[in-house]
Amino acid sequence: MKKIIFLIALTLCTLQGFSQHRGGRGGYVNWLTIAVKGGGGTFMMLNQDLKNTEGLTLEAFSPSYCFGGRLGVVFGNYVGVSFEYLGGGFKQKFNFKENNVNTSGDYSFGCTDMLALLRYTGDYGFYAEVGPKFTTVKKAEYNFEDAQGFDVNPMFKDKLVSIAFGMGFMPYNGDRVQVSIGARAAYGFKNMVEDDQQPFIAFNNNITTETKQLNVQLLLEVNYFFAKFGTANCGRHGIEFFK
Repeated sequence: MKKIIFLIALTLCTLQGFSQHRGGRGGYVNWLTIAVKGGGGTFMMLNQDLKNTEGLTLEAFSPSYCFGGRLGVVFGNYVGVSFEYLGGGFKQKFNFKENNVNTSGDYSFGCTDMLALLRYTGDYGFYAEVGPKFTTVKKAEYNFEDAQGFDVNPMFKDKLVSIAFGMGFMPYNGDRVQVSIGARAAYGFKNMVEDDQQPFIAFNNNITTETKQLNVQLLLEVNYFFAKFGTANCGRHGIEFFK
């Protein structure tokens, strides 16, 4: 965590230097932005032993969703840093086939996400972003035959860390308001299952590989530039809030 905070602070200092060019909105200025956003997509657990388990299929297109807000700083017109807080959830749906009988179930999770993202926006409204994603799992349930809504929180870690990267474009890019559509993927590089637990033990009691996670979503965002600071054309400094 300390390393990530240090890197964000270093990035802010570096980008402050990059911002000293004339922005398309006028003057040598930086911008404060606020946004609302939401989206949906798919989630998948990645585990090689589960993949090789006979009769067990983890569905690649299991639903995920998110909604929330973003607060950001844009240096000039192109480079910015933003912090997002999102609520949402995701599922891992699975099927198990035994003796020609197919049975379906899922693991369902409720969560909140915090992201710190570095974003670059080009002249034509296309953007790319990257940064860490911190997930807090609020709820984990198991649904399978007669075990509907069974609490399995102790089986999963309540803190997950991922690396998120995305890209998209802005169908509307005004002086104060932007509307963007994009795609984002987040890959968790640590085991999401507690070391002494095995959620799929009923299907395979010899799982030794870690369970990583992949979340891919399409996102819609409405962004508003609500203030600016720096040196404007008139030579004034400080923060100016728009009415």
